[in-house]
Amino acid sequence: MVFRRFEDLRVFQLAEQLADEIWTIEPAHKLKIDQNKLQNCRSNILNLVNVL
Repeated sequence: MVFRRFEDLRVFQLAEQLADEIWTIEPAHKLKIDQNKLQNCRSNILNLVNVL
């Protein structure tokens, strides 16, 4: 995939990282939320929104 701007690449990388974090969350019936992981996910969402 070719990116025209550095910002496009950064958005893509943040989206990939966010998707990885979302998919690694355990099912609700055995969910014990890792607060650090949750905070990291929130930060990545905010970063993604700011870049857009």
